[in-house]
Amino acid sequence: MDGETRTLTFTSTILDHEFELSVYIPPNYHESVSYHLLIAQDGQDAFRLGKIDKHVESMIMEEAGPETIVIGVPYPRVSARRKWYHPDGEETPQYLQFLTEELLPFLADKFSIREDADGRTLFGDSLAGTLAMLACLEHPDMFKRAIMYSPYVNDTLLSKIEESNDLDSLSIYHTVGSDEEEVKGTDGTMMNFLPMHNDLQNRLEDSVGNYRSKTIDGGDHTWFTWEPDMHQALHFMFILQGE
Repeated sequence: MDGETRTLTFTSTILDHEFELSVYIPPNYHESVSYHLLIAQDGQDAFRLGKIDKHVESMIMEEAGPETIVIGVPYPRVSARRKWYHPDGEETPQYLQFLTEELLPFLADKFSIREDADGRTLFGDSLAGTLAMLACLEHPDMFKRAIMYSPYVNDTLLSKIEESNDLDSLSIYHTVGSDEEEVKGTDGTMMNFLPMHNDLQNRLEDSVGNYRSKTIDGGDHTWFTWEPDMHQALHFMFILQGE
């Protein structure tokens, strides 16, 4: 890789937590350029298992995609992940507040990044994908793009979609694996993600401005399914939709 991947420490007062952010900075970074910002929840997995830094660099270098900085936000433990990302999580409102009121200003101070909502993409798998959708629904003035791999869907999320007046301004990429009929949740329950996918697709396909939904044949609820599709997700989000 020609770009730089490193870690950056950031302390959140809202969440009372110190993060070790994973950061990808593309080649020839320069302050005179305003970079697109991609924020990945489940950040340690997105970098280690999803190879998101390598896929973004390929998108930039081989497809002339927009210059993009990637930030991976890790979760400290499974219980915190559920509190932060779940539509009914105990601290989901605080996590969204952390994203908008703490993390974005911190990153804007550190890097030359675009300030418009269309210059920011949220990325996530499973509950982290759900959180990406929630952030776009709750803060469409700050986030207009989301890549969701196998997001968890419940009535709370569907209700927020029904109440939104901003769906036509969003760009959403959304997948599920064809073998995700029995997925064990973090609380031990077994879930079928295929009906969740269909419910979400039915709500979004005629309302979202730029929407791509797909079922990955033979795919299960793991990075073995998601990582090979990252090129297609980035191509849709950055090449087909433009900057």
